[in-house]
Order: sequence, then structure tokens, then C-alpha cells
Amino acid sequence: MRTWLQSALARPRVRLLLTFAVIVIGLSITIFFGIRSFRSFQQLRYIQQQGLDRGTASVDAIRPWMTVRFVAVAYAVPEEYLFSALSVPYNQRNANSTLRDIERAYHIDASQTDTVSEAAEKLKVAITEYRANPVVTGLRDVRPWMSIRYIANSTGVPASFIFTQLGIPLAGNEDKPLDLLSEEQHYQGGPRAFAEAVQQALNAHQGQP
Repeated sequence: MRTWLQSALARPRVRLLLTFAVIVIGLSITIFFGIRSFRSFQQLRYIQQQGLDRGTASVDAIRPWMTVRFVAVAYAVPEEYLFSALSVPYNQRNANSTLRDIERAYHIDASQTDTVSEAAEKLKVAITEYRANPVVTGLRDVRPWMSIRYIANSTGVPASFIFTQLGIPLAGNEDKPLDLLSEEQHYQGGPRAFAEAVQQALNAHQGQP
């Protein structure tokens, strides 16, 4: 005895509708991921064009789709300083939140465009002020995504001292993430060992064993 589903599938019209539905769902998924891929490509190209991956970008290059961590690394400004500028409570700080996410969560005016936002404007001012008067906020631990400039700004330890301890030239390397720098330098032990070496350099500057 055939079930209701088998009986329904036996009808040409039902099979046609199901086929159409599958095609629509497939196209929707393709379009969705296609748009995401296109946006990612646009963002990557923007990053390269503005020099955000080289530490040479103007503060005007900040966009709402960027995360706090990305902005911190791109401009070598401590994350905690940026969070403070955005008035995000200490126990609610997520470095992977985008500026747009923060605007929504903390009711910051987000009624502007995809290229301009109140959060971005706040960070432009904060970064400009930080560069005029760097503030040491401290660093819990060294991570592979950090650059030496970021670490130096966060800890107050001169970048030149860190590079001397590592035995690596400073010129052209200050703004590279540690994982990339360790790869370029063929550092024995990889990014993790390189991060540990940076931590040892910080300890040496503070007179710790």
C-alpha cells in the first residue's frame, strides 16, 4: 500500500513543483554565497589598495565592516584603547565584533552609510589622539596575529629592542603579523616558537627571567 508521499510524488505536477523548489533553493544558496564571496573579494582588494595590510593606511580608511581587532592591528593601537573609545564595557568586549555589530549592540548611531559610521568616526579620533600621545595599556599575552609595532605600543617596550633580541632587522618588518614574519624568517619552531621568543624579549626588557 503506497503512502501519501509516494502517491503525491507520482503526480507529474507535484514532481514539477518539487523540482522547481529544489532549483530555487539551489540558486538562492549559490547567490547568497556568491554575494559573500564577492564582498570578501572587494574587502580584500580595499585592504590592499589602502595599505591596511602594510600599516600605511590613513584613518579615513576605517569602515564599519572591520572588526576591532583588525583596526587595532592595522593601525598598531591596543584593542583596549579602541574599546574604551567606543565605550564598550570591559566584560563585554569581543575583538572579533565588527564596528557595525558594536553600533547595534550599544545603540551607537548607525544611520549612515556602508562606508561611514559613528563608530568609525570615533575610532578615527581615538587613533589620531593615540598617535599624538601613545598610551601603554598592557598586554596579556603575545598572539600570532599581532605585529611588533602593536606589541611595542601595547607594552611600552621599544620595537628596536624586540627586534634586536630576535636578531631580525626592523626595517619593513614592524607591521607584519608574527605568523607571517616567522614564516618569512624561516624561524625554527614556527609561529608559536616565534611568539614565545617575542615574549622572552619583553621579559628581558622588564628584567624578568
